[in-house]
Amino acid sequence: DVRLANYITGPSNCIPASKYFSICCMSECDAITHEIMAKIQGPEASAREILGVVSNISSRYVEGPRQLSRSLVRQLEALSERHEGSVQLHSRLFAQWLHNAFPSDCPYPHIVE
Repeated sequence: DVRLANYITGPSNCIPASKYFSICCMSECDAITHEIMAKIQGPEASAREILGVVSNISSRYVEGPRQLSRSLVRQLEALSERHEGSVQLHSRLFAQWLHNAFPSDCPYPHIVE
């Protein structure tokens, strides 16, 4: 599967402006992430709190409010159980969950080696 979000934010879609930085296409996921951060107002939250916020977010490709799939709910609950009941909003695993919740908006976060 080729996802638009993965292609747009890929290195092939960036212009090397200097040896220190590149100019890349803006990620549609940034607006989603900012909305989550504005509502949560902290670096972590419970799965229930995140589900309440995310289920009401609309994007260009996803209409909110919506009922999230049981699979997505279970994934987020499992993530919170790994961290004593809270989800770290800046973690790679949460970004991976956001990709599953908004596959056309949020790129899959690859592990940087």
